[in-house]
Amino acid sequence: MPATEGLGLLLVLRAFASGAVSMTGIEAVSNAVPAFRPPEWRNARTTLSWMVGMLVVLFIGLTVLIHLSGLVPTPEKTLLAQLARATFPTGPWFALVQAATALILLLAANTAFNGFPRLLFFMARAGHAPRRFLHMGDRLAFSNGLVALAVTAGVVFLVFRGRTQALIPLYAVGVFLAFTLSQSGMVVHWHRRRDRGWRRRAAINALGASLSGLVLVTAAITKFTEGAWVVVVAVPLLVSLSLAIHRHYRRLQRSLALHPPPDGRRP
Repeated sequence: MPATEGLGLLLVLRAFASGAVSMTGIEAVSNAVPAFRPPEWRNARTTLSWMVGMLVVLFIGLTVLIHLSGLVPTPEKTLLAQLARATFPTGPWFALVQAATALILLLAANTAFNGFPRLLFFMARAGHAPRRFLHMGDRLAFSNGLVALAVTAGVVFLVFRGRTQALIPLYAVGVFLAFTLSQSGMVVHWHRRRDRGWRRRAAINALGASLSGLVLVTAAITKFTEGAWVVVVAVPLLVSLSLAIHRHYRRLQRSLALHPPPDGRRP
């Protein structure tokens, strides 16, 4: 009986982790807060609230429709395709739904090309990435970051041969690692500032960090052999590389800095 209960708990955690992956994508708004019109934080919060609201409505609605239709996952066809075929057995609507789904996925993939080069810019400005990523191209975009992301995405696509069942665990672990770190960082931020109402805000971020960490651990364990191992190995290597770049720039700054003469006279 305990083994059955443990298996049931594992399945629930795995389903929770898989369902939580649908929340990914909203991090693009938080990464691009400086790009909003002033007041940046208020406009970003409004955009994020609308995104979360639409996401929750769509997720719940699709879940209810799939359950009422009695559909189950199959290797040949996605649940969305099955639902569209069951809803529109004839006519052009099934093809329109499939085309709309492909367009949404294309736009979703484009969010990384909007956010990641800007993130590299902030890292380069802090000295944790090569300063080449500080420069904009002729089209006023961070071209070096776009090229780096395109090359990396192409390598990952070729290594995993475009298999979504291997790429989704890779994506889920990476995203929820970022969620966990950002929420934990906000807890530290509120604890240091101690403004009015900081305890409530810190508690909300601590809850977010706990839930994101639960999804992270569950996805990393259950999906480790399916592709999540790449993130588990790559993230510590990338952090080490970032710290090494930062140390290099600090040594370079000390070497090029002007120092007063040892006898104390003005140069």
